[in-house]
Amino acid sequence: LKSMVRTPRTLSPKTQHTLPRKVDVLEGENAAFCVEVEEEEMDIHWYKDGTELRETHQTILKSFGRTHILVFVNTTPQDSGLVMFYVGRSKTSSQLRVKAARHCPPSCPIGVQINTERANAALLSWFPAQDSRKNPPSGYIIERQEVVSQEWLQCLTTDSATSVEILGDSVPCEADYRFRICSVNKYGRSGNVEFPRAVHLVPVARIQAPLQDALVPEGQDACFTIELSASVIGTWFLNGNQLQDDERFSIRRSRTHQSLRIRGVRDTDNGAEITFIAYGIRDSAALYIQAPLVKFTPLSEMDRNKFVEVALQCELSDPLAQVSWYKDGVKLLPQSGLDFKSKGTERQMIVQTAEFDHSGVYSCKTRGDAVHFNVDPVHILKYILSCPIVLQCEVSDSTAQVQWYKDGDQLLVESGVDFNSDDCMRTLSIQSAHPSHAGVYSCTTKDDVIKFHVEIKVRFSAVPEAEKNKCIEAGGHFELHCKVSDPIAQVSWFHNNTQLQLETGLDIQSEGDARTLVVNPAEPSHSGLYRCESSDDSVQFTCHHQHFWLILKMRRPNALKKWNLLHCIMKFQNLLHMSAGQKMRRSCFLNLSLNLNFNLNWNLNSNLNLKFTQTHPEEL
Repeated sequence: LKSMVRTPRTLSPKTQHTLPRKVDVLEGENAAFCVEVEEEEMDIHWYKDGTELRETHQTILKSFGRTHILVFVNTTPQDSGLVMFYVGRSKTSSQLRVKAARHCPPSCPIGVQINTERANAALLSWFPAQDSRKNPPSGYIIERQEVVSQEWLQCLTTDSATSVEILGDSVPCEADYRFRICSVNKYGRSGNVEFPRAVHLVPVARIQAPLQDALVPEGQDACFTIELSASVIGTWFLNGNQLQDDERFSIRRSRTHQSLRIRGVRDTDNGAEITFIAYGIRDSAALYIQAPLVKFTPLSEMDRNKFVEVALQCELSDPLAQVSWYKDGVKLLPQSGLDFKSKGTERQMIVQTAEFDHSGVYSCKTRGDAVHFNVDPVHILKYILSCPIVLQCEVSDSTAQVQWYKDGDQLLVESGVDFNSDDCMRTLSIQSAHPSHAGVYSCTTKDDVIKFHVEIKVRFSAVPEAEKNKCIEAGGHFELHCKVSDPIAQVSWFHNNTQLQLETGLDIQSEGDARTLVVNPAEPSHSGLYRCESSDDSVQFTCHHQHFWLILKMRRPNALKKWNLLHCIMKFQNLLHMSAGQKMRRSCFLNLSLNLNFNLNWNLNSNLNLKFTQTHPEEL
């Protein structure tokens, strides 16, 4: 800006052309100031808010003869302030005001269209929004969606073009696709505009792994697989006849992997041609049938992975078949601590004292078949429910990275699970043990692995002494209560070391973490020691019948010296509630001692009969 305003009268005549009173610019624009003085080579200075300006990449100071220029580049609101120009004693000033620009995303494209005239392609076109000059977009984003999916994925971007062609080779799998577009700039993106219809696109696939001929025993399943470079829909044929997914033929497609399973092949299938056809793909293989072989019964996963204690067993289809055992490919021979057993169709190998050096891959082989066992060393650790679990190991290199796994799945940082590394020590900590934490944990480096077998113990809560010692009444009932740490834990009840079963008069209850034994009605035979037992813990109870004490007082203690032995055997069958003045009617025998006062453990049965035998009867 060059001002042609005359110098105010208060200024010296050294300034010919002065600055305007104010200058207004928008954010991002340049602000220029120009002053003309009387002579060249005069000492001039520029100031802003009292601070002298120096030339920078955003502040340009230039002089051309008597003309002096100041330019602020790419202004921001922070550049606002008072700009002053000094020459000698003369000065002129101007107020710079920078107005912030509106920051908003662009408007949506308009006039979207899709053209599918070309095979296996879609031509997308659109127009910029009507306000694009005022608020121009910096580009466009196009997204695609499979018709059967809810997820939109970005497929391409463009800066200024208003049409693009989507080829079948650009999509990951064969499907019907929708497309949508939005405008973007540095302040955001517009809303999405969907193109009017879907288009079927097929990627150009190539064979990565072709079909292979199969030799299958009669009665077994035959499997054929083909791996492609892209996911396409294909068709299977058997001797030229198209196959459908049914009870005999199982057809599966998983991304680029295609498979066919023929269940229970027959002798008539020998030499059959299996063909796979897809968009631009055709491949074939032959099926050959083999006479039945001696096969092992399929093993469960638990049998395949034995720990520490080695006892490997398999079953044959032929009880006369001979087998050989191998460890890591080396044939095993009978030796001390290693036994081979054969019974019917079962074959067994037992390592009597298993150690960690017994780990490895064991194989049992017969003619035409083999079965393998993975035997790994583990550390067996037991933890109490709700207590912390701490697994530690040491590595030879303090900088080594490790990964923790549980039952083959990698563990990640989550609430309650911590991973620590201190020098060569690696630690996995679980704050509170839960039944789901039981399993096989492993800590792996790139060269080694160590395993821990974690078991969660079931514990009983403390039982008050009053509950552990019961005084029972004949004809009444009693209950024994306890609580376990795991609500789903199984327990067993025992009476005098004999396990109890549900029967008349006995009720075994389980609700949440509570376990209860109810006896109704109670009998003298129910007294004794009771025990509630889990797999890891037990709690005991003592039950006894209520007894009464009979105190006999002798009027003449010296007469006892002449008495012979008197015996008392007491058998309680029913509880007697006695009060003053009641007659005592039941049976007992007394055993008198030389005490002046003696206690009698009293049990009543029928009529009371006291029988004494003495040499010289005297009055007591």
